[in-house]
Amino acid sequence: MITVKSGESISAIASDLRQQGLIRSAWGFKLYLKLAGRVIVQPGIYGPFYGNDSLPKIAGMIANGSTANATVTIPEGYTIAQITDALAAKAIASKDEFTTALNAFAPDYEFFQSKPAGSKSIEGFLFPDTYRLIKGEPAEAIRMMLDNFGVKYQGEIKPDLGDKNLYEVMIVASLIEKEAKTQTDREQVSAVLYNRIASGMRLDVDATVRYAINDWKRALTKDDLSIDSPYNTRRYAGLPPTPICNPGLASIKAALNPPDSPYYYYLTDYQGVTHYAKTLEEHNANKLKYL
Repeated sequence: MITVKSGESISAIASDLRQQGLIRSAWGFKLYLKLAGRVIVQPGIYGPFYGNDSLPKIAGMIANGSTANATVTIPEGYTIAQITDALAAKAIASKDEFTTALNAFAPDYEFFQSKPAGSKSIEGFLFPDTYRLIKGEPAEAIRMMLDNFGVKYQGEIKPDLGDKNLYEVMIVASLIEKEAKTQTDREQVSAVLYNRIASGMRLDVDATVRYAINDWKRALTKDDLSIDSPYNTRRYAGLPPTPICNPGLASIKAALNPPDSPYYYYLTDYQGVTHYAKTLEEHNANKLKYL
């Protein structure tokens, strides 16, 4: 396998191939690429190559960029951990490589100005979409997802932001993404969350606990719900420290524009229908009726 880095010259690529014994003539390789019209080679991972492969075959694969890209779909509500798994499954980068790229990434976007000082997490801003990504370039994958969010921010988020703090909006949007499936419920859940925040109530959103333990499938236990984590909104009032997933635009819109609502509680029954309540008494009655 050969890795071509961003900005790497054809001479450097030829030298690498020659050192690995895959080609005998760097000049011939460069001539082939020149005839193919490839002055710049697309970065990524190419191969596999074998010792008996001909120069035209090796140069042709690199010239065509035939193994450099993979299409990856990032669903709405995926966490960075889930995105890491998705990229590893498509050989964009290993889990360690993507994590290293995340830790080394220096965000230089306007929309990060609302983040708390010292916060390094970019959870919430890797916009869910389908991407054509370059294998072996995890930093470029991060950049593409953030650029996509930047487009949405300038065109559809910033105009509605007003005096709201974007980072707090993204945290609320991530909770909505995990808690609601229809636009009506997204809006009502948004209203409930803001109502509870305004009144100083704990949010009691189980999805924040799931984020803390990184488990989105099994039933939560009492021990899970009592863990001492700043993400446990059953124990700590206010918002969790960061978004708990990367929300889609519908959830972000709901977080930006919560409707007026008298509700402070909600639950989802076994058929996926959400029921709202104004008081704890009403909420407990809903529990008995629907759960």
